[in-house]
Amino acid sequence: MIARPGPQKTPPTRPAARPQARPIGELVGPTLDPVVRKRGLAKADILAWWPDIVGQAYAGKTRPERIRWPRASDPDGGAATLIVRCDPSVALQLAHETGQIRERLNRFLGFQAVGAVRIVQHPIASAIEEPPEVAPKGSTADPDDLAMLEARLKPLDEPLAQSLKALGRNVLARS
Repeated sequence: MIARPGPQKTPPTRPAARPQARPIGELVGPTLDPVVRKRGLAKADILAWWPDIVGQAYAGKTRPERIRWPRASDPDGGAATLIVRCDPSVALQLAHETGQIRERLNRFLGFQAVGAVRIVQHPIASAIEEPPEVAPKGSTADPDDLAMLEARLKPLDEPLAQSLKALGRNVLARS
């Protein structure tokens, strides 16, 4: 028996897929890679993930400056050196943790790229600091509490006493 070809069914068509929203980091990272590569960093992602690599304690006080790769003519080959710009206030503490930073960076890169970490002490402008909170304008502290505060701060030196009075007024106004 020979099968006759009947009317052919066409598969249902799907509507055209719309592009999905993508994180801005995926779009910007590849664009910045050539610029960052000039500074010796392999990827712009290192800058974005730096707080996770060094930890929150050092995130605002350190920056990866560059990665110095060994020369091709070097017979030993060896691994690269990460140069980190560090605020002098945390340089000593960071020096004790360079081994962990090297391991975390190599884990981030996926291979043993960095063999040494060199710290360059230089002040780093911290991120934009939020201004201190001020008590709401409509709130005032109890006059008795303010009098007691001023009495306790009277024996102190003038600049310190003024600072503590301002702090005390704000605290009392909030409570």
